[in-house]
Amino acid sequence: MVLGGVPNKAEAQRALKAVKTYPEVVRPGGPYLYHYYIEALLKSELYEDARQEVADYWGAMVEKGADTFWEVYDPADEFRSPYNFYPVNSYCHAWSCTPTYFIRKYPDIFQK
Repeated sequence: MVLGGVPNKAEAQRALKAVKTYPEVVRPGGPYLYHYYIEALLKSELYEDARQEVADYWGAMVEKGADTFWEVYDPADEFRSPYNFYPVNSYCHAWSCTPTYFIRKYPDIFQK
């Protein structure tokens, strides 16, 4: 809804902040959906949240030894991949390049 322009900025910020507080919320399981989540944070002017999400999500892959970004990765579930374990994954998907896209598109936010 945020990306479609339905809520105003204040409503979008409130919703995006609140959703993370629900333990039963369904979280993105891969870079594809994380991309849209980051985009919604940026559209809502939650810049520091967006920057932190990129660092936490893609940074966790790097900390596990990734030198490319994985098709599916869930920091809370190491067995969530098409092959039931994060090291066994597809290593080169276009939607995995989200950090590069955002770093180049929003240098003031991501190149601190």
